[in-house]
Amino acid sequence: MVNFDNDFKNRMQERMERFSKFDERGNVSSKIVVIVRKGDNLTSEASQEGLDFSWVSHESGPSPLAYFLSSLGMCQMVHYAEHAASQEIKIDDLKITVEGKFSISRPRHFSEIRYHVDLRSHEDTERLIMLASSAASDCYITNTLSKACVVEGTLTINGKDLEKVK
Repeated sequence: MVNFDNDFKNRMQERMERFSKFDERGNVSSKIVVIVRKGDNLTSEASQEGLDFSWVSHESGPSPLAYFLSSLGMCQMVHYAEHAASQEIKIDDLKITVEGKFSISRPRHFSEIRYHVDLRSHEDTERLIMLASSAASDCYITNTLSKACVVEGTLTINGKDLEKVK
C-alpha cells in the first residue's frame, strides 16, 4: 500500500490549487539548475543547486541513459502522488517500466520511448484512468521528450491491460 500522510495530502491539495492558478494565467515558467562534475574514468557526480544531495554515474552503476529514462518514470511518480494525495485516491502498488530505443551510430539519439504503468488499487477504474492521464499530461519529462521522439505509454490496472495513456 502506498501511503500519503495528512500533512502530505494537505501540501498536495495546496500545490494543485497553486498549479491550477498558473494554468489559468498561462505562460508561467520557472527554472532548475543541476551541476555535474567530472570524476575519474567514467564517473560523474550531479547535484541540484541549493540542495545538499548528489547522485553519481560510474562504470559499476546506472549509466547516464538509465538515469535519463528513469527521469520519465520518476517525474510521473511525482504527479501520481500529487493527484492521488490531493484527490484521496488510494494506491496499493504503482510501477512504471520505461524502455528506450536509441541509435548507437551518429547522430546518437532516442527514436522512441515506451513506458508501461502497472497500477493496483481498489478505486474505480475510470478514476484510475483519469489519474494516469493527469500524471502523464502533467509530466515535464514526458511532454518534453514527446517533442523529440515517439513517446507512448500503456496502462494496466489490477492486471488488466486497458489502453494507451492519454
